[in-house]
Amino acid sequence: MPRRPGGQCAVMERVRTSPAHPHVPAASESELAHLVLMATYAPSVHNTQPWQFETLSDGLLLRADRSRQLAVTDPYGRDLAMSCGAAVHHLQVAARAIGLDTEVTLFPHDGQPDDLAHVRVLRGAPATEPEVEAAVAILHRHTHRGRFPSEQVSGELVEQLRTAVELQHGMLRVVHPDEMVEVEVLVSQSEQALVQTDGYAAELDQWVWTAGQDGRRPDGLPADAVDHGVDRAESLQGRQFGRTGPVRSGEPPVPEHPTVVLLTTLADEPGDWVQAGRALSALLLAATAGHALAQPIGQVVDVPQTRWAMQRLLGTVGIPQMLLRLGSGDSLPQTPRRAVSDVRTPAP
Repeated sequence: MPRRPGGQCAVMERVRTSPAHPHVPAASESELAHLVLMATYAPSVHNTQPWQFETLSDGLLLRADRSRQLAVTDPYGRDLAMSCGAAVHHLQVAARAIGLDTEVTLFPHDGQPDDLAHVRVLRGAPATEPEVEAAVAILHRHTHRGRFPSEQVSGELVEQLRTAVELQHGMLRVVHPDEMVEVEVLVSQSEQALVQTDGYAAELDQWVWTAGQDGRRPDGLPADAVDHGVDRAESLQGRQFGRTGPVRSGEPPVPEHPTVVLLTTLADEPGDWVQAGRALSALLLAATAGHALAQPIGQVVDVPQTRWAMQRLLGTVGIPQMLLRLGSGDSLPQTPRRAVSDVRTPAP
């Protein structure tokens, strides 16, 4: 079991997007509300959105919302921490797009492991065009579970994704075609292990919409968001949210050509999980800007045995944090998001 942050601050990391300007007022109330809104568009496991933001005099404090942690799938909170890390990165990208700088301290309070990040917000230089475009990608990014029928993403885009990940202290490993069969076996084994785990099916049911809930829930996954379609020939099986497997009509399956990548970090402490979420956010936004869709294959890293087997198989120096398929396909609408008023505590 990973060590949890305890008596002393487990991780202290400060990141600035551009030089701070002393003696300049912090963000306004409307600006902070905008940043939280943009942070809520971050990806989260099963769209649980397990975060809470507290308004501070100099910015925002992000706390983990343990009531939304997946007790069966994510008993140690790794997926939760990655989700919150992605929200932090989304917030930083959104801040830079409106001329604000951010300074992030991870685990800012001793003995408070649910206080994941203090984001200090400062006045900065006007945003550049690429910084605005990065924030626009937040509004278009979504998890894709449909087909990837076109060619693999370009080598140029892969290098852009690698750079984006490395800027967030992560690493990106492309899975080569001759490694795919063994990776597929590990994904299948992880899916079987989870399906056989007590409470797993009920936990999935809790976060997938049932009939009559359309438009009524601000979280979870609508049925069409987890529908893998019929006659799939996908190179990797995504997480199966339904009680039945992929539908077959008897027609020949449509070939798919995704690029498969593995996101890793050097270590595997809670701070690394938050940082992995920031790296994942950077990867997904860069992919969106490059007109690529992404599907996390989370189950293979949710099961410890297959996670470590993946590391041995691919010979990675880093610890596997997320496997993803990348490619192009028909876009689907974003999943719903909780209101800012539900996830933010205003200043007293």
